[in-house]
Amino acid sequence: MKYYATNNLGMLLREEGDLDGARLIFEEALRLSRRSGDHFGLARSSLGLACLAADRADWRRAAELHGVVETFFGEMGQPWLFYYGPLRQGSIDHVCGRLGEEEFQRLFFKGRELGFDEAIELALGGITPEDRFEAQ
Repeated sequence: MKYYATNNLGMLLREEGDLDGARLIFEEALRLSRRSGDHFGLARSSLGLACLAADRADWRRAAELHGVVETFFGEMGQPWLFYYGPLRQGSIDHVCGRLGEEEFQRLFFKGRELGFDEAIELALGGITPEDRFEAQ
């Protein structure tokens, strides 16, 4: 359960404006969650990274990562609770407002369609939406 505390630290760093520190922490939490197979941890870490992408005005990555978050969280069949539901919806609304509904939905569903390893790679910054678009 170390990744729960790690995710909480990432959220705190993000709220304090330390976006680089938050990114490193969320990436570590994602790796820990992957190793343990914890889908809630995967969803929380990916959500932190999606929000950070929006904070950095990387709208396409943020939209696609929100699709990844939906996939990870949807596998558990539980509703978003407490802090995470409003955080997620606020970020989605912000990104959608920047991209427009149609572009947001297109990227969101691309994120949902990713395989597990590709989703993790996107979240960790190994690939970008542009990389995949150029390869198509």
